[in-house]
Amino acid sequence: MFNCLAHIEELKSEILDRNLIMITTDPTGVITDVSKGFELLSGYAKVELVGLTHKIISHPDTPREIFTHLWETITKGKQWYGEIKNKNKHGFGYWSKICIEPLLNEDNILGYIGIYTNITEQKELSRKVEIDPLTGIYNRSKLHLLLIHKIEQAYFENSTFPILFIDLDLFKSVNDQYGHLEGDRILVEFSNLIRNSLRSRDLFCRWGGEEFIIILDQTDIKTAYLIAEKLRNLVQEYDFGLDRPITLSIGISEYDSKDSIDDTIMAADQAMYKAKNQGRNQTLIAHENRE
Repeated sequence: MFNCLAHIEELKSEILDRNLIMITTDPTGVITDVSKGFELLSGYAKVELVGLTHKIISHPDTPREIFTHLWETITKGKQWYGEIKNKNKHGFGYWSKICIEPLLNEDNILGYIGIYTNITEQKELSRKVEIDPLTGIYNRSKLHLLLIHKIEQAYFENSTFPILFIDLDLFKSVNDQYGHLEGDRILVEFSNLIRNSLRSRDLFCRWGGEEFIIILDQTDIKTAYLIAEKLRNLVQEYDFGLDRPITLSIGISEYDSKDSIDDTIMAADQAMYKAKNQGRNQTLIAHENRE
C-alpha cells in the first residue's frame, strides 16, 4: 500500500541530498561519505572519493597556511570557517565557503563534517571589479582598498613602506607608430615581466594608461631604489619585439604616518615626472629631490 508520508519524507531526503554540499571524513581526514550535491560540484562520484583525502580536490592556488590553520582548529574540537579554492574532476577551479564541524562523542573526535557553499560566481564578479581587464593585475580601486590594510599594518608595527610610481617613457609614440593593439600587447608583456619579478607579498597595480604603482612590503627606501633600478634595467633589456627599447621613469616615496597616503603617492608621482624631465629612463627618490 502506498504510504504518502513516507514518500514525502523520501523526496525531502533526496532534495536535501542533491542541494546540500556536504562531506564527512574520519578523524584522519579520509573521506567516508559525500552528498549528491558534493558529487555535482566536484564532478566526482561518491565511489571515487570515499577512502581518499581532500588532496584529490585541493587546488595549488590555496596557500598551505590555510590548511595548517584548519587542522590546528578542528583537531582541538572547534569549528572552522573559511574560503577555499578547490578543483573539480576536470581540473577547473571553484571557490567554496566552508564550515567544518568536529563530530564529537564527549571529548573524542569521531570524524568531521564539512558544509560547503559554492561562491565561485561571487568570486569571479569580485575579481572583475578589482582586476584590470587588460593586464590582469590590480586596478586603481583595488589598490586603494589594499592600502588601507598597509596603513593599518604600518601603524601597529610602527613601520613604513615605499611606493614606486612607474611610467613607460614615450608610450604615446608606441601607440602612434605601431597602433593601439600593439601598445596593449606591450602593456601586457610589461605587466607579466614585472609581476614575475616581484615577491607575492608586494602589490602591483595599473594606475591608469601606462602608469603603474608598486608597493613593496617590509622594504626600506634604499633597498626600494635598488629594486626599482633592477626592474628598470630588466625592462630596458627585454625584447618587446620593437625596433626600440622600452624604458621607465620611476619615482619613489616612503609612507610616513605624519603624511597622508595621497601625499605619499603624489610625492612619488612628482619624483617620476622629475625623472622624465631630467632625461627619462632613471629612478629618483622623492625626498632627495625636493626643491
